[in-house]
Amino acid sequence: MGQLTGEIGAFIAGMRYEDMPASGIGAAKNALSDYAAVTILGRDTPVARLVASFESIADQGESSILFSEKRTDARAAALINGTAGHAHDYDDVGIAFHPAHPSVAMAPAILAQAESMGASGRDVLTAFVTAYEVWSELASRDAQPHHMKGWHPTGTFGAIAAAAGVAKLLGLDAEASSRAVSIAASQAAGLVANFGTMTKPFHAGRAASAGLMAARYAKAGMSASKEIFDHPTGFLFAVSPGGKIDFDRPAHFGKNWHIVDHGISIKLFPMCYGSHRILDGLTRYVLHHDVPADKVSTVAFHTGPSRVMSLVHTNPQNALDAKFSAEFAVATSIIAKRVTLAELNDGFVARPDVRALMGKVTREIEAERDKGSFNQQPDDKLVIKMKDGTEHVLNLQAPRDQAISLDQQTLWTKFQDCTSAALHERDARRLYDSLQGLETLPDLDRLLAPSVRAVANVA
Repeated sequence: MGQLTGEIGAFIAGMRYEDMPASGIGAAKNALSDYAAVTILGRDTPVARLVASFESIADQGESSILFSEKRTDARAAALINGTAGHAHDYDDVGIAFHPAHPSVAMAPAILAQAESMGASGRDVLTAFVTAYEVWSELASRDAQPHHMKGWHPTGTFGAIAAAAGVAKLLGLDAEASSRAVSIAASQAAGLVANFGTMTKPFHAGRAASAGLMAARYAKAGMSASKEIFDHPTGFLFAVSPGGKIDFDRPAHFGKNWHIVDHGISIKLFPMCYGSHRILDGLTRYVLHHDVPADKVSTVAFHTGPSRVMSLVHTNPQNALDAKFSAEFAVATSIIAKRVTLAELNDGFVARPDVRALMGKVTREIEAERDKGSFNQQPDDKLVIKMKDGTEHVLNLQAPRDQAISLDQQTLWTKFQDCTSAALHERDARRLYDSLQGLETLPDLDRLLAPSVRAVANVA
C-alpha cells in the first residue's frame, strides 16, 4: 500500500462525527443548505432536463431527485442532482489550492447514498467533512493550479471526494476505502475548455455518480491500485501541470482541518468565482461613487493568471458565456449596480451599453498576484479611466463569503431567492431549517416531506 493512499483509506475508515470541529460542522451545514438551494434553482434548466431524460424516473426508487417527490436509483440521482446544482454556476466554491465546486460534486452522492440506506443527518455531515478533507489533502500536494493544464478540479478531484464520502457512509474499512478512491481516480474527468457550455455542470453530476459507484464497486470487491496517489503513473502525477508533487510531508488528517483553515465560500453572485473579486468590490464601490458607463474611457483589470483561466469569454454572446467573463462582470456592476439572476439573461448581455462597456475592458495579467492559496492571494486591482481624465482605482480583495462565518440572514436570503419559484416561503423555510438542524435528523425523510416539494418537469 502506498503511504498517501493508505493514509487516505485509514482516515476515511476512522473518521467519527465526534472528531470534527464544531466550526467545520457548521460550515458543512451551510454548504449543504446552499447546495439544496442551487439544486432546486437548476431543476428545470435545459441541461438538467436533458440528463434526466436518459434516466428512469418514477414515484419509487432509491433516492429522490431535485428535492422533489420524483425518485430514481442512487447513481442517476447523484448525476441529475449534481448537474442541476451546477447548472447556474451559483454553487459554492472551495479548496483553496485548486479552486473548485466541492458541494455540488460531493453532496449529491452522499445524499443519494444516505437516503437509499436510511442514514442519519450526523452520518451525512461526517461523510461530507470526510470527503472535503480528502479532496483538500490531495489538492494541497500540488502547488500548481490544475486549471493551468486544462483540468476542471470539480470533475477530477470531485469524483474521488464523492467516493470518500460514500465509502464513509457504507462503513468500508481502510483497505476497501483505499480501493474506493482508487477506482474513482480512474474516472476523474473534466476540461476547462468546456466552460460556458452544458458540459461544465455535467462535470459535477458525473463526478458525483462516478464517486458513488466507485464506493459501491469497492464494497462489492472490485480491485484497484494500492498506490493510486503515490505511483509515478497515478492520479497526482497524471493531472499535475508540472509534476511537482509533495510526497514528503505526512497527511494533515486530524491535526489541521482544511474545512476550517481554507473553508468553503458561498457564492453571493451567480457567476464564475474568478470574477467575484470584481463583483464584490465594484458593486459596493458604485453605490457610493458616480461612475457613469457612457463616461468611461478604459478599464484595466489587474489579476493573476490562475484567476482568469476560468474566465474564458472576453466577448460573451449570451448569458451562459457571460458567467465566465471578467468583461461582463465589470460592465454589469457599473451599469446595473448589482449582479443577480435578473442580469444573467441573453437580453441584458446583448444591450448596446453593456456591449460597449465590455469592449473597453482589458486584462493585465501579473504573475506575482498568484502567490499563495486562492483566498489568501494579493489583491487584484481595477483602474477605471474616465473621459474627463479622472480615475477610479479599486483594490479588489477576496470576497468575504466563507461558509464558516457567513451570517444566517445572508444565507437564507439567497436560499429564498433560489427556491422562490418552486416553494412557498413556509416550505422553503422548513427545508432550510431541517438542513441547518441536520445533526438532529434520524434520517433524511424530513427533508422530503410532502409539503416540501420542488416538482421538476423531468418525468
